[in-house]
Amino acid sequence: MKKLFLVGFLGLLCLGCATYSTTRLPEAENIINAPVDIVWQKTLEILPTERMTIKTVSKADYFIAAKKHITFWSWGDDVSIRLIPKGKNQTIMQFSAGTVWGWGDFGHEGRMVKSIFNRIKRASENSFRGS
Repeated sequence: MKKLFLVGFLGLLCLGCATYSTTRLPEAENIINAPVDIVWQKTLEILPTERMTIKTVSKADYFIAAKKHITFWSWGDDVSIRLIPKGKNQTIMQFSAGTVWGWGDFGHEGRMVKSIFNRIKRASENSFRGS
């Protein structure tokens, strides 16, 4: 009985370690039609409004590591974002999120990444058009 409980508990832990990354998507779905510096600025502005604490910032590599605070679905998410310039007026965003510990992947990471990506995309493209 103890072994069965232990196996079930370990299985639950494995389910709790869910991740989602835009790197699995076609490149065209990760493009933001704005220069990398605008996308960088908008990303740094938007992340704190999404209950995230920025842990690491490297503008030389266009890399950001952040921690999303606890939600109903998870005990928090580790987030990483890398921006890649694509030509003069486009940027590729590689956005990954992984649950630190939770109750399985209920699609939380995917919804969060898509939602924040779309917010950054809209803000960046609107700012670029307005300049």
